[in-house]
Amino acid sequence: MKKIICMLLIVLSVNTLSANEIDKIFRNTSHQHFLPCGDEVFLRRTFLVLTGRLPKSDKAVQFLQSVHPEKRTLLIDSLLDSDEYVRYMVMRWGDILRIKSEFPSNLWPNGVQAYNRWLYEQISTNVPYDTFVRNLLLSQGSNFRSPAVNFYRAFIKKTPENIYQNIQLLFLGERTTPFEGAACFDQISYKPTKEWKEEIIYLDYSKKPRKKTVKLSNNKSIQLQPGEDWRKQYTEWLTDKQNRRFAAVMANRLWYWVFGKGIVDEPDDWGVHNPPSNKALLEYLTDQFIASGYDTKALLKLILNSGIYQSSHAPAGFYIAQRLPAEVLIDALADLTGIADEYRSRVPEPFTFYPKGTRAIDVGDATVSSSALELFGRVSRDVSLESQRNNTLSARQLLYLMNARELEERIRKSNVLTELCKQEKDIPGVCRAITLMTLSRFPTDEEMLLYRQYAQKNKVSLRQLASDILWMQINSIEFLYNH
Repeated sequence: MKKIICMLLIVLSVNTLSANEIDKIFRNTSHQHFLPCGDEVFLRRTFLVLTGRLPKSDKAVQFLQSVHPEKRTLLIDSLLDSDEYVRYMVMRWGDILRIKSEFPSNLWPNGVQAYNRWLYEQISTNVPYDTFVRNLLLSQGSNFRSPAVNFYRAFIKKTPENIYQNIQLLFLGERTTPFEGAACFDQISYKPTKEWKEEIIYLDYSKKPRKKTVKLSNNKSIQLQPGEDWRKQYTEWLTDKQNRRFAAVMANRLWYWVFGKGIVDEPDDWGVHNPPSNKALLEYLTDQFIASGYDTKALLKLILNSGIYQSSHAPAGFYIAQRLPAEVLIDALADLTGIADEYRSRVPEPFTFYPKGTRAIDVGDATVSSSALELFGRVSRDVSLESQRNNTLSARQLLYLMNARELEERIRKSNVLTELCKQEKDIPGVCRAITLMTLSRFPTDEEMLLYRQYAQKNKVSLRQLASDILWMQINSIEFLYNH
C-alpha cells in the first residue's frame, strides 16, 4: 500500500513539475502574474472542458469539501479516465472529420455509426496521435467493416487534390498548399457492392505515378514507385518526429479545445501571416508531445495542471470565459429538468429514431439535429475548420431561455425539481440543491436571503420557488459560460 501511495505521489509531482514549466515559460515571455481560481470554478471548468457535462451535486460537494492537497490533479486524472471524456472527444473529432450521414459527406447512417464507434475505440484506448493519423490515412476496405475509410468518403470532391488539401489542413494547419503532393493519393478508388450503401475504398495499383519525385511542404522529397501504396511514404513523412509542425498543430489544437483560443489562432490557419502568440510555449508543448510518444491525455494533463489553466478568468487571470457549446448547453438543460430532447434521422434507413434520453453530444451525426441545437450554433460539419462552431451569445438565444414555452414546460413538469422538493422540504435546502446542480457551488448568504424574501413576498409554493430559481440561474451568465 505504501509503495502504491509513493508511486502516486511521484506521478503527481511529475505532472506538477512539468506544468510549472509552462507557467515559467509564460511568465518569462508575457511578464504576467495571475490569481488562481477557486475550487468551485476549477471544478465546473474542468468537468465542462473534459466531459462537456456539469458535475453531479454529490461529486461537487465531495470535491469542494475535500482537503486533499492534490485534489485538483486527482480530479483531472479521473475525468481523463472517464467514459464521458471519451464521448466528448468523439464529438470534437467528429466535427473536424465531418461525420455526417447526408450532404455533403454522404456517409449514410451505417457508416456514421461505424465511424463513431471506431473513434470511440481509438480514444478510449488512448492510441498515440501519430498512430491514429496513420490508421486514418492508410485505411482501405468497406465503409461498414473498415470504418476508418469513411475518412476518404467525407469529401465533397473525391479528387486527389481535394483529399490532399484537406489532409494538409487537418494535420498541418495549411489552408493553401501546392498540389504536388496530391500525387500520393492518385491510387485511391471507390466501388459499390451489392449491399445497400456499402462502398469499398481500394488502391488501383495499375496506375503509374504522374511524377516519380514529389516535393512536399518542407522541401522534403519522396519517390513514388509503381505497385506500391504511395500514401505510405507521405504518411511516414507527415508523422515523423522530425516534422515538428505535425506535433505542433495537434498540441495547439488541444490548447484551443481547453482555452477556446489557440497559441496559433485560428488553430487551422498556420503560416508566416499568423505567427504563434507565444512561440516558446508552443515549442515546449511540441517537445513534450513528441517526447510522450504523441500521448494526447498526457499533454492534456500537462496543460490542465498548469497555473495558467487554473488561473481566474480574465481580466484577473488568463482563462477566457466561453459560452457553452450547443450540445453541452442542451444536455445540461436536459439533466437539470430530467426531460431530454428527442432526435431522429431524416435518412430513410433503420434506427431512424434515436433512443429516448440520447444526449446531444452522443448523436454523432450532423444531419440529425433539433431546433434548439441549431439555435445555439451546433456545427454543420460541412468543413474541417474549428471556426465553424459559433459560441456567440445572441439575442435570439436569450429570448429562448427567457420566454420559450417549450423550456417553461420542461421546468414546470420537471421530475428532478419535484423529487428535489420532496427531499429538501425547505427554502434553504432547495436553494442549496439547485445552485449546486446548476452552478456547481454553494449559494451565498445574500442569495439565500433573496430567495427567502422572494418566496415570502410572492407567497409561492416550494415547488414554484424551485422552478423560479432554476429559471433564473439558467438565464445567468454564470451558467451560460464556462469561466
